[in-house]
Amino acid sequence: MLIVFFRALILYCVVFLVIRLMGKKELSKVQPFELAIIIVISDLASAPMSSRSISLLDGIIPIITLLLAYLVFLLINHSSNKVQDIVCGKPILIIKDGKIVEKEFDSQKYTVSDIMSQLHEKQVFSISDVKYGLIETNGNLSVITYDQNVESLPVNIIEDGKLAENNMELIKISKGEVERLLKAKKVKLEDILVGQMDKNFKFTYQLKYKEV
Repeated sequence: MLIVFFRALILYCVVFLVIRLMGKKELSKVQPFELAIIIVISDLASAPMSSRSISLLDGIIPIITLLLAYLVFLLINHSSNKVQDIVCGKPILIIKDGKIVEKEFDSQKYTVSDIMSQLHEKQVFSISDVKYGLIETNGNLSVITYDQNVESLPVNIIEDGKLAENNMELIKISKGEVERLLKAKKVKLEDILVGQMDKNFKFTYQLKYKEV
């Protein structure tokens, strides 16, 4: 009995450490591939935790392997926007100017109840009150209402030195226009950590490796 207790305690500590090393995201905000890894890790830990016929190493080694694979995958994911789009998906504008964008509504297999449920969580009770409704890559719905007096959708057009092309499509800004903005600011694309087009069409940015 005591052996089972210590096996469970050791595996719990290993799983806890691995999940902490994966980052401090809330469970509701993890990407699908991260959630899949968490589920697999918990499954790998449960077998040696409950059965003494399975060695602890048989449980720990696959868990550590998944962690290493996850860290390598993150490096690849961050190195390319295209890889990130494939793995994490793209933000989707599903409500615009108080109306559901039916093309995106159908492609995302949403129902009106799904949308209303998420709107209610944000204390919004009518689709007509929403100027922009954006499905984030983690499935959450971000909402900008008319009473916020936002003329355009504030989005990042540069992230970690790379153009955020999906976001650029949302606000209909071209690569050439971004290049002209950078030239006017006398900064290079690769030097920008994050660059945002705000609600007043004003471009603001933060350089890499600068103290806040």
